[in-house]
Amino acid sequence: MSAELAPSGGGRESRQVEGKAFARRFCNLLCELQLQPGIYRRIERIIQDFGIDKPLLRAVYLSRSVDPSYFSDGSYGEAAAERPQLQALVIEGRNLYEFIAFSQGFRSYTTQISAIVNIEETWFEPEPSQPFVFRACLYHSFPAATILYAPDGDLQEYAMQFLDSMKRIRGF
Repeated sequence: MSAELAPSGGGRESRQVEGKAFARRFCNLLCELQLQPGIYRRIERIIQDFGIDKPLLRAVYLSRSVDPSYFSDGSYGEAAAERPQLQALVIEGRNLYEFIAFSQGFRSYTTQISAIVNIEETWFEPEPSQPFVFRACLYHSFPAATILYAPDGDLQEYAMQFLDSMKRIRGF
């Protein structure tokens, strides 16, 4: 499975996720990145502390697919774009947390959900023989965006469910 999701069940009620369960799933996937021991332990500690500090989460999205634009400027090195990556988006209270782990490091980002001013969803076919790719861009009221990238069917379903939770919480 390339993603995991834990948002709403079927109706308007959200099923909350334990922060410790999110931290455990993230750290289980983190080992696939084959990071240096020092950075691995640092990321693991940050995520585990997050899971303890945030015991109940409103929605969680974990993915092994990260939008290539996150690494296009080259500031993280060539290996960051070529080697495995891990992205997590978490809604807790009125905040959106984003965690991205990649070959040489880790990026975390927090913003209030109220700062999301627009959600752009794009379906595109990279080549005629390739399956459709889903990309969602969450634009913020300041010059930044959060991107979900889903190149396969299962991951696309998880991304859509997460976005539905986001839209409901944000009031879109």
